[in-house]
Amino acid sequence: MHPILFQVGFLKVYSYGFFIALAILAGTLWLMRKVERKGVASQFVVDFVLIGTVAGIVGARLVYILLYDPIYYLRHPLQIFMLQQGGLAFYGAVLFCLIAAVIYLRLAKIPVLAFLDLAAPSLMLGYAIGRIGCFFNGCCYGIPTNSPIGIIFPAVDNLPRYPTQLFSMTAGLLIFAILEVVSSRIRFRGQVVALLFVLYGLTRSVIEVFRENSTFWGGGTASLAALGVALAGGIFYYCLARRNIDPASSDLQPDSTKSIKKT
Repeated sequence: MHPILFQVGFLKVYSYGFFIALAILAGTLWLMRKVERKGVASQFVVDFVLIGTVAGIVGARLVYILLYDPIYYLRHPLQIFMLQQGGLAFYGAVLFCLIAAVIYLRLAKIPVLAFLDLAAPSLMLGYAIGRIGCFFNGCCYGIPTNSPIGIIFPAVDNLPRYPTQLFSMTAGLLIFAILEVVSSRIRFRGQVVALLFVLYGLTRSVIEVFRENSTFWGGGTASLAALGVALAGGIFYYCLARRNIDPASSDLQPDSTKSIKKT
C-alpha cells in the first residue's frame, strides 16, 4: 500500500513505525489521564510505558520469529532488525510487556491488578492505531475474496483480499470502548484486564479465519492459539471473581515509595 508514509530529502518515515509510535503516544496519554486521577504522577506512567514498550517490541519480534519462520531468520539474521517491514506478534508483545510490568509495579509497590485494570483500555487503543500501520504497510493481509470489501495489496498480488488489518483495528476500538465502560463499574480487581484477554482472544480467533498465513511454523493455527488466550482469560476472570477483591480496597499509592506521588 504505502509502506513509506512520506519522505523529506533522505529521511524516510515508514508507515508502520509512524503508527506504532502514534499508538504508544495515544495509549500513554490516555493512561496518564486516568492514573493522575488516582494521585500518581504522570512521570511514573512514562517510565512504565518506556519499560513496557522496549519489552513489548523485543517480545513481539522474538515470538513472531519463533512462531512463523525461524529457519528464514536463522539464515538471514540481519532481517531480525528490519522492523519497518512489519513482523511483530501481539501475543509476544503482551507476554513480555506483562512480565516487565509486573516486575516494575512490584518494585514500585503499586497494586498490580489495580494498575493493569487502568492500563488495559489504553493497550487496546494503541493496538487499534497500530493496526492502521499494518494496513498502510501492506502486511497482515487477508485471503483473496470476491466480496465488495476486498482490497488489492500491490506488493502481494493483484487479487482483492480481506482487509484484516482494518478488521483488527475495528475490533480493537470496540474492545477499548467495552473496557472503558466496564472500568466505570468494575466489581473486582483484575476484571478489566481479564476481560481484555477474553475479548481479544475471541475476536482474533474469528479474524484469523480471514487472514492469510494464519498457520504457525510447525502446523499450529493462529485461530486456535487465540481461542487459547480467550480460554485462559476466562479462567483468570472466573478465579478473580471468586476471590471478589473489592477494587476500592486498594488505590495506586505505594506503601513506601513517596517519589511517584503526584505533586
